[in-house]
Amino acid sequence: MNQEQRAQRYDWLLEQYKKVENDIKRVPKLSLDQTLNDINSREYTNENLNKVNHLKEHLKRIDTEVKGLF
Repeated sequence: MNQEQRAQRYDWLLEQYKKVENDIKRVPKLSLDQTLNDINSREYTNENLNKVNHLKEHLKRIDTEVKGLF
């Protein structure tokens, strides 16, 4: 992969990273009252926590690929 291709791939990965970050922000959180009353201070329901964890794993994979480009 030449320098121009790496730069294009980097730009694409950066767009994907931002998209996934926005997806994480859109996952509904529990209300502050529910979070404070929960023994574990959870911010998400179990289902939404699974979604967030999956998206965070995706961010890690993108980060690993970016590091491999340079």
